[in-house]
Amino acid sequence: MSILVHLYAWQAAIVGNARLGGQDLRALMLDDPTAGAFFPRREDFRGFQVEGGFEPSYDAWLERMRAQGLVALRALQAVDPGDWVLTTPPPPLPRLPELVLVFPGRNVWYRHVHSFPARDGPGQVEGDGFVVVPETRSAEVMSVDAAERELLAATRDYVDFVDTRARRDDAADVIYAAMGRTALELLQDSEASFRERLVTLRDAEQREYRRRTKEWWPEKPYKKTQRPRILESADQSLRRDDYLRVMEEAGLSWRAVRLACAAQGVRPLSMFHERTSEESLPPFVQALGYAAIGERWARAGAQGLNAALNAR
Repeated sequence: MSILVHLYAWQAAIVGNARLGGQDLRALMLDDPTAGAFFPRREDFRGFQVEGGFEPSYDAWLERMRAQGLVALRALQAVDPGDWVLTTPPPPLPRLPELVLVFPGRNVWYRHVHSFPARDGPGQVEGDGFVVVPETRSAEVMSVDAAERELLAATRDYVDFVDTRARRDDAADVIYAAMGRTALELLQDSEASFRERLVTLRDAEQREYRRRTKEWWPEKPYKKTQRPRILESADQSLRRDDYLRVMEEAGLSWRAVRLACAAQGVRPLSMFHERTSEESLPPFVQALGYAAIGERWARAGAQGLNAALNAR
Protein backbone atom coordinates (compact mmCIF):
# COMPACT_ATOMS: atom_id res chain seq x y z
CA MET A 1 0.00 0.00 0.00
CA SER A 2 1.59 3.27 -1.14
CA ILE A 3 0.28 6.48 0.34
CA LEU A 4 -1.08 9.20 -1.95
CA VAL A 5 2.04 11.28 -1.57
CA HIS A 6 0.88 14.69 -2.75
CA LEU A 7 -2.35 14.53 -0.75
CA TYR A 8 -0.49 13.37 2.34
CA ALA A 9 2.08 16.18 2.03
CA TRP A 10 -0.60 18.80 1.38
CA GLN A 11 -2.59 17.79 4.44
CA ALA A 12 0.56 17.49 6.54
CA ALA A 13 1.28 21.16 5.80
CA ILE A 14 -2.30 22.35 6.34
CA VAL A 15 -2.70 20.50 9.64
CA GLY A 16 0.82 21.29 10.81
CA ASN A 17 0.45 25.03 10.31
CA ALA A 18 -2.98 25.00 11.97
CA ARG A 19 -1.56 23.24 15.02
CA LEU A 20 1.41 25.59 15.15
CA GLY A 21 -1.19 28.35 15.23
CA GLY A 22 -2.92 26.80 18.24
CA GLN A 23 -5.70 24.80 16.59
CA ASP A 24 -6.50 21.19 17.45
CA LEU A 25 -6.97 19.99 13.86
CA ARG A 26 -6.85 16.42 12.66
CA ALA A 27 -7.08 14.78 9.24
CA LEU A 28 -7.96 11.20 8.39
CA MET A 29 -5.12 11.04 5.87
CA LEU A 30 -2.58 11.70 8.63
CA ASP A 31 -4.27 9.50 11.23
CA ASP A 32 -4.65 6.59 8.82
CA PRO A 33 -3.22 7.00 5.30
CA THR A 34 -4.54 3.53 4.41
CA ALA A 35 -8.17 4.39 5.24
CA GLY A 36 -10.51 2.96 2.64
CA ALA A 37 -7.85 0.69 1.13
CA PHE A 38 -8.82 -2.84 0.16
CA PHE A 39 -5.70 -4.37 1.70
CA PRO A 40 -4.35 -1.86 4.26
CA ARG A 41 -0.80 -2.45 5.40
CA ARG A 42 -0.04 0.37 7.78
CA GLU A 43 3.32 -1.16 8.69
CA ASP A 44 4.55 -0.26 5.19
CA PHE A 45 4.44 3.45 6.06
CA ARG A 46 7.55 4.21 8.08
CA GLY A 47 6.79 7.86 8.61
CA PHE A 48 9.47 10.53 8.92
CA GLN A 49 13.21 10.23 9.31
CA VAL A 50 14.47 11.51 12.64
CA GLU A 51 17.69 11.11 14.54
CA GLY A 52 18.07 7.41 15.26
CA GLY A 53 15.52 6.08 12.81
CA PHE A 54 11.93 6.88 11.77
CA GLU A 55 8.90 8.25 13.54
CA PRO A 56 5.74 6.60 12.10
CA SER A 57 3.30 8.90 13.89
CA TYR A 58 2.66 12.28 12.25
CA ASP A 59 1.50 13.68 15.62
CA ALA A 60 4.63 12.60 17.46
CA TRP A 61 6.87 13.80 14.64
CA LEU A 62 5.22 17.22 14.52
CA GLU A 63 5.52 17.66 18.30
CA ARG A 64 9.15 16.63 18.11
CA MET A 65 9.79 19.25 15.41
CA ARG A 66 7.81 21.87 17.35
CA ALA A 67 10.05 21.26 20.35
CA GLN A 68 13.03 21.99 18.10
CA GLY A 69 11.63 25.39 17.12
CA LEU A 70 9.53 24.62 14.03
CA VAL A 71 8.02 27.83 12.61
CA ALA A 72 6.12 26.54 9.55
CA LEU A 73 5.55 23.42 7.51
CA ARG A 74 5.25 23.82 3.75
CA ALA A 75 4.23 21.58 0.86
CA LEU A 76 5.60 22.91 -2.41
CA GLN A 77 5.18 22.34 -6.15
CA ALA A 78 7.61 23.52 -8.83
CA VAL A 79 7.80 23.74 -12.61
CA ASP A 80 10.92 22.45 -14.35
CA PRO A 81 12.15 25.10 -16.85
CA GLY A 82 13.39 22.34 -19.15
CA ASP A 83 9.83 21.16 -19.68
CA TRP A 84 9.20 24.31 -21.69
CA VAL A 85 12.20 24.08 -24.02
CA LEU A 86 11.49 22.26 -27.27
CA THR A 87 15.02 21.75 -28.58
CA THR A 88 18.19 21.12 -26.53
CA PRO A 89 16.48 21.43 -23.13
CA PRO A 90 18.67 21.66 -20.01
CA PRO A 91 18.97 18.55 -17.82
CA PRO A 92 15.84 18.00 -15.74
CA LEU A 93 15.94 19.28 -12.19
CA PRO A 94 15.66 16.77 -9.33
CA ARG A 95 12.14 16.39 -8.03
CA LEU A 96 11.41 19.07 -5.46
CA PRO A 97 11.06 17.47 -2.02
CA GLU A 98 7.44 17.26 -0.95
CA LEU A 99 7.83 18.98 2.43
CA VAL A 100 10.02 21.67 3.92
CA LEU A 101 10.24 22.46 7.62
CA VAL A 102 10.99 26.10 8.33
CA PHE A 103 13.08 26.74 11.44
CA PRO A 104 14.68 30.04 12.48
CA GLY A 105 17.62 30.46 10.11
CA ARG A 106 17.34 27.09 8.35
CA ASN A 107 15.09 24.84 6.31
CA VAL A 108 14.89 21.06 6.51
CA TRP A 109 13.56 19.28 3.42
CA TYR A 110 11.80 15.91 3.34
CA ARG A 111 11.43 13.79 0.19
CA HIS A 112 9.15 10.79 -0.14
CA VAL A 113 10.82 7.48 -1.00
CA HIS A 114 9.59 3.95 -1.61
CA SER A 115 12.47 1.99 -0.09
CA PHE A 116 15.16 2.24 2.56
CA PRO A 117 18.57 0.66 3.16
CA ALA A 118 18.22 -2.59 5.07
CA ARG A 119 19.39 -2.36 8.68
CA ASP A 120 21.04 -5.74 8.85
CA GLY A 121 22.77 -5.98 5.51
CA PRO A 122 22.96 -4.85 1.89
CA GLY A 123 19.91 -4.15 -0.22
CA GLN A 124 16.73 -2.18 0.16
CA VAL A 125 13.58 -2.65 2.20
CA GLU A 126 10.30 -1.59 0.63
CA GLY A 127 8.06 0.88 2.40
CA ASP A 128 6.82 4.47 2.17
CA GLY A 129 8.42 7.25 4.11
CA PHE A 130 9.93 10.72 4.12
CA VAL A 131 13.69 11.18 4.40
CA VAL A 132 15.76 14.31 5.00
CA VAL A 133 17.54 15.50 1.84
CA PRO A 134 19.69 18.50 0.92
CA GLU A 135 17.95 21.21 -1.11
CA THR A 136 18.90 24.79 -2.00
CA ARG A 137 15.78 25.99 -3.79
CA SER A 138 13.63 28.66 -2.16
CA ALA A 139 10.88 27.71 0.25
CA GLU A 140 9.17 31.09 0.01
CA VAL A 141 5.52 31.28 -1.00
CA MET A 142 3.43 34.12 -2.40
CA SER A 143 0.48 35.60 -0.58
CA VAL A 144 -2.95 34.32 -1.59
CA ASP A 145 -3.80 37.74 -3.04
CA ALA A 146 -0.66 37.96 -5.19
CA ALA A 147 -0.87 34.35 -6.35
CA GLU A 148 -4.55 34.77 -7.23
CA ARG A 149 -3.87 37.87 -9.31
CA GLU A 150 -1.06 36.18 -11.23
CA LEU A 151 -3.03 32.99 -11.84
CA LEU A 152 -6.05 34.98 -13.03
CA ALA A 153 -3.94 36.99 -15.49
CA ALA A 154 -2.09 33.91 -16.74
CA THR A 155 -5.34 31.97 -17.11
CA ARG A 156 -6.93 34.73 -19.17
CA ASP A 157 -3.92 34.75 -21.51
CA TYR A 158 -4.05 30.95 -21.83
CA VAL A 159 -7.79 30.92 -22.54
CA ASP A 160 -7.50 33.74 -25.09
CA PHE A 161 -4.69 31.90 -26.88
CA VAL A 162 -6.01 28.34 -26.83
CA ASP A 163 -9.73 28.98 -27.33
CA THR A 164 -9.16 30.61 -30.72
CA ARG A 165 -6.95 27.74 -31.90
CA ALA A 166 -8.43 24.60 -30.36
CA ARG A 167 -10.24 22.30 -32.81
CA ARG A 168 -13.83 21.69 -31.71
CA ASP A 169 -13.86 18.19 -33.18
CA ASP A 170 -10.69 16.92 -31.49
CA ALA A 171 -10.92 15.44 -27.98
CA ALA A 172 -7.47 16.59 -26.81
CA ASP A 173 -8.02 20.14 -28.02
CA VAL A 174 -11.39 20.26 -26.28
CA ILE A 175 -9.96 18.93 -23.00
CA TYR A 176 -7.11 21.44 -22.78
CA ALA A 177 -9.28 24.35 -23.85
CA ALA A 178 -11.88 23.41 -21.22
CA MET A 179 -9.10 23.17 -18.61
CA GLY A 180 -8.41 26.87 -18.99
CA ARG A 181 -12.06 27.91 -19.03
CA THR A 182 -12.81 25.88 -15.90
CA ALA A 183 -9.95 27.52 -14.00
CA LEU A 184 -11.10 30.95 -15.16
CA GLU A 185 -14.67 30.33 -14.02
CA LEU A 186 -13.44 29.19 -10.62
CA LEU A 187 -11.23 32.23 -10.14
CA GLN A 188 -14.15 34.54 -10.97
CA ASP A 189 -16.66 32.81 -8.67
CA SER A 190 -18.23 34.82 -5.89
CA GLU A 191 -18.17 33.23 -2.46
CA ALA A 192 -21.75 32.01 -2.82
CA SER A 193 -21.27 30.58 -6.31
CA PHE A 194 -18.00 28.92 -5.33
CA ARG A 195 -19.63 27.20 -2.36
CA GLU A 196 -22.38 25.95 -4.66
CA ARG A 197 -19.76 24.73 -7.12
CA LEU A 198 -17.88 22.97 -4.33
CA VAL A 199 -21.02 21.04 -3.35
CA THR A 200 -21.46 19.97 -6.97
CA LEU A 201 -17.81 18.95 -7.27
CA ARG A 202 -17.99 16.88 -4.09
CA ASP A 203 -21.13 15.14 -5.28
CA ALA A 204 -19.38 14.27 -8.53
CA GLU A 205 -16.30 13.06 -6.63
CA GLN A 206 -18.45 10.85 -4.42
CA ARG A 207 -20.07 9.23 -7.45
CA GLU A 208 -16.65 8.67 -9.03
CA TYR A 209 -15.12 7.21 -5.86
CA ARG A 210 -18.07 4.85 -5.52
CA ARG A 211 -17.88 3.85 -9.19
CA ARG A 212 -14.15 3.11 -8.97
CA THR A 213 -14.48 1.24 -5.70
CA LYS A 214 -17.19 -0.98 -7.15
CA GLU A 215 -15.13 -1.55 -10.30
CA TRP A 216 -11.96 -2.42 -8.37
CA TRP A 217 -13.64 -4.35 -5.56
CA PRO A 218 -11.54 -7.50 -5.10
CA GLU A 219 -14.46 -9.88 -4.56
CA LYS A 220 -15.94 -10.86 -7.92
CA PRO A 221 -18.62 -11.22 -9.13
CA TYR A 222 -20.29 -8.19 -7.56
CA LYS A 223 -23.21 -8.94 -5.25
CA LYS A 224 -25.76 -6.51 -3.86
CA THR A 225 -24.90 -7.67 -0.36
CA GLN A 226 -21.46 -6.07 -0.85
CA ARG A 227 -22.92 -2.62 -1.53
CA PRO A 228 -22.77 -1.28 2.07
CA ARG A 229 -19.09 -2.23 2.35
CA ILE A 230 -18.30 -0.72 -1.05
CA LEU A 231 -20.04 2.55 -0.18
CA GLU A 232 -18.29 2.70 3.19
CA SER A 233 -14.89 2.09 1.61
CA ALA A 234 -15.49 4.69 -1.11
CA ASP A 235 -16.76 7.35 1.30
CA GLN A 236 -13.87 6.74 3.68
CA SER A 237 -11.39 7.12 0.81
CA LEU A 238 -13.03 10.37 -0.19
CA ARG A 239 -12.89 11.72 3.37
CA ARG A 240 -9.22 10.75 3.48
CA ASP A 241 -8.38 12.57 0.25
CA ASP A 242 -10.50 15.72 0.60
CA TYR A 243 -7.77 18.25 1.38
CA LEU A 244 -10.09 21.15 0.52
CA ARG A 245 -12.31 20.18 3.46
CA VAL A 246 -9.21 20.08 5.68
CA MET A 247 -8.42 23.63 4.52
CA GLU A 248 -11.93 24.68 5.47
CA GLU A 249 -11.66 23.01 8.88
CA ALA A 250 -8.34 24.83 9.39
CA GLY A 251 -10.24 28.10 9.03
CA LEU A 252 -8.51 29.18 5.83
CA SER A 253 -10.32 31.79 3.77
CA TRP A 254 -12.75 30.74 1.06
CA ARG A 255 -10.47 32.51 -1.42
CA ALA A 256 -7.56 30.28 -0.40
CA VAL A 257 -9.77 27.22 -0.89
CA ARG A 258 -10.97 28.58 -4.24
CA LEU A 259 -7.37 29.25 -5.30
CA ALA A 260 -6.35 25.68 -4.44
CA CYS A 261 -9.35 24.29 -6.29
CA ALA A 262 -8.52 26.30 -9.41
CA ALA A 263 -4.75 25.76 -9.29
CA GLN A 264 -4.93 21.98 -8.87
CA GLY A 265 -6.38 21.69 -12.38
CA VAL A 266 -3.68 23.70 -14.14
CA ARG A 267 -1.84 21.06 -16.18
CA PRO A 268 -1.08 22.51 -19.63
CA LEU A 269 0.65 20.55 -22.36
CA SER A 270 4.33 21.47 -22.36
CA MET A 271 7.30 21.15 -24.69
CA PHE A 272 8.24 18.01 -22.74
CA HIS A 273 5.00 16.44 -23.97
CA GLU A 274 5.76 17.65 -27.49
CA ARG A 275 9.23 16.06 -27.37
CA THR A 276 8.19 12.75 -25.87
CA SER A 277 4.61 12.02 -26.90
CA GLU A 278 4.05 9.21 -29.40
CA GLU A 279 0.76 10.82 -30.39
CA SER A 280 0.18 14.04 -32.27
CA LEU A 281 -0.58 16.88 -29.89
CA PRO A 282 -2.99 19.73 -30.60
CA PRO A 283 -1.52 22.13 -33.19
CA PHE A 284 -1.78 25.07 -30.78
CA VAL A 285 1.14 23.57 -28.81
CA GLN A 286 3.45 24.38 -31.73
CA ALA A 287 1.95 27.81 -32.38
CA LEU A 288 4.21 30.83 -31.97
CA GLY A 289 3.84 32.21 -28.45
CA TYR A 290 2.28 29.15 -26.83
CA ALA A 291 5.39 28.07 -24.90
CA ALA A 292 5.66 31.39 -23.06
CA ILE A 293 1.94 31.52 -22.30
CA GLY A 294 1.77 27.87 -21.23
CA GLU A 295 4.85 28.12 -19.04
CA ARG A 296 3.52 31.23 -17.32
CA TRP A 297 0.22 29.47 -16.65
CA ALA A 298 1.96 26.35 -15.31
CA ARG A 299 4.12 28.46 -12.99
CA ALA A 300 1.15 30.49 -11.83
CA GLY A 301 -0.69 27.25 -11.09
CA ALA A 302 2.16 25.93 -8.97
CA GLN A 303 2.56 29.25 -7.18
CA GLY A 304 -1.18 29.43 -6.57
CA LEU A 305 -1.30 25.96 -5.09
CA ASN A 306 1.72 26.73 -2.91
CA ALA A 307 0.14 29.95 -1.65
CA ALA A 308 -3.19 28.29 -0.88
CA LEU A 309 -1.89 25.14 0.80
CA ASN A 310 0.54 27.04 2.99
CA ALA A 311 -1.70 29.97 3.91
CA ARG A 312 -1.87 30.80 7.63
